[in-house]
Amino acid sequence: MSQAPEHPWPPRYYEADGETYSPTALSRSPWDMRAIAGGPVSALLAIGAEDSVLAVDFEIARFQVDIFGKVPNQPLTMSGEVLRDGRQTKLHRITLLADAKPVAQAHVLRVRRLAAPIFEVPHDYPDPETIPVQEGPRSARMAGAITLRRVLGGPGIPGRGVSWLSMEGEVIGGQTPSNFVKACLFADFGNGFGNATNAGEWSYANLDITIQFLRMPLGNWFLLDAETHMAGNGHGTARNVFADEQGVYARGFQTIFVAPGHLSESSPQSPR
Repeated sequence: MSQAPEHPWPPRYYEADGETYSPTALSRSPWDMRAIAGGPVSALLAIGAEDSVLAVDFEIARFQVDIFGKVPNQPLTMSGEVLRDGRQTKLHRITLLADAKPVAQAHVLRVRRLAAPIFEVPHDYPDPETIPVQEGPRSARMAGAITLRRVLGGPGIPGRGVSWLSMEGEVIGGQTPSNFVKACLFADFGNGFGNATNAGEWSYANLDITIQFLRMPLGNWFLLDAETHMAGNGHGTARNVFADEQGVYARGFQTIFVAPGHLSESSPQSPR
């Protein structure tokens, strides 16, 4: 008798019951199994930020996530409010709640769509099809739904990391995620794909995510160009550039909390 698959296909981060979202095992944080990882948090908030009516005349120019400590691995709900309702710009706040307590939020800046000059960001990224598919970290593979093509460096390799990523899974079971939602998921990967040192020596927990969109991404492949910088004082930044096969579509940053890893001589668990 064949064994049942460990996860349903397509894999998903949440199951929805009305307006309640229960995380699956795939959403767990690599830092704490009792918490949810930043990528699934960002992706769920992105779904809450989508508005088909506003999308007719306005484009999302900035998506900014703040994570209030650890987002617990338990059923979540979302609420939204309008902070600015202007003719040219609109600002909304989407809040993620656990037991009615805010655990994360996203500020979504929309700008009215107008015809304007184009000044593209120069780049020399190779086409994804020219790069072989490779294994990625287990926590980022989404039970096989996320595919990785490394261009430079990557998870587990200190220094700048450039990788093509695709995602065939679901954020919420039964719903096909938009490219905006996928982009917000991958925006959390910068601190892992462009880590500054060996992950066993130092860990980089993500505190926030900022994406400034030039436009929405196109196609199935998303490029992440990430690099982490630190000043030796317990925090740092991950600088991210995001591209698709048409070119650069966004830039971003993450603030990261830097702490000794399990192999660090500064860690109480490491051998002396």
